[in-house]
Amino acid sequence: MRIGFLNKFNPERITFMKKHGFGCTELSIGPDDPFIPGKDGWKDKAAQVKTAYDRAGIRISCLAGFYDNHMDPNPNVAKQHREHVRNSIKLAQYMGVPVVAGFAGRVMDGWIDNSIKRFKEIWSEHAKFAEDHGIKIAFENCPMGWFHTPFFGNNCICTPEMWSKCFNAVPSEALGLEWDPSHLICQFIDPELNVREFARKIFHVHGKDAKVYHDKLDRFGMFSGNAIEHCFPGLGDSNWGTIIKELRRAGYNGDINIEGWHDSTFRNHKNGPKLENLGLLIAKRHLEQFVDGE
Repeated sequence: MRIGFLNKFNPERITFMKKHGFGCTELSIGPDDPFIPGKDGWKDKAAQVKTAYDRAGIRISCLAGFYDNHMDPNPNVAKQHREHVRNSIKLAQYMGVPVVAGFAGRVMDGWIDNSIKRFKEIWSEHAKFAEDHGIKIAFENCPMGWFHTPFFGNNCICTPEMWSKCFNAVPSEALGLEWDPSHLICQFIDPELNVREFARKIFHVHGKDAKVYHDKLDRFGMFSGNAIEHCFPGLGDSNWGTIIKELRRAGYNGDINIEGWHDSTFRNHKNGPKLENLGLLIAKRHLEQFVDGE
């Protein structure tokens, strides 16, 4: 298990990773990247990207591909999202990356249960495609809604109850979770209990945490806007030692990639201090005490 972080392909960031001992990355990809299947010369360009990480001793744990609403009612938009999921899977197979990640999408009118029928229609097809290519699909459990809740969010894989309903609707071994405890903390769900229940479905892990400020919560409630905030591991409420122990107990052999840019303090402030790299290093130092780096 190695520690890395989510990032677009950037030689300067690879240099930073190597200098500071990061062992992996979650490579963020988009439909306009020149190494995406369908682009001219994509295979050579993808090989060059892979080689750049290999030479630095950095493993690509996961491709962060399709954080979109795949249930968009516009058929042209939905078609574009479908194509990008397929291309993400093809690219993962070509680069030897075991997991692709993104959102499941959501039917936006009504409660989240309304999305299960469309989830089955869309992701049964993608799951079969992933199975045929030897790739796992991991859904991040981010609600994407107001105040870290599922309300007005565009991702139906956002509560443990919905995870079970969706995975029951499409009982494929290719579908699982890009598990992120910060979204559980924000919903007052115990990450340690949750990881024990869903460990077999966890295909990739985001190193992100959240902090509940109980003084603000008690005074203003969870909808005050600053009672709960995302932060780097080591600065939030998750017990990462126990979480990693439970992941190990369940046989998780993947990596943990830090998802930055969310911490209110350790981030690159506009016209202010540039603290994002420091936040990444704080998170790495906290997490690496629990992993072997293999």
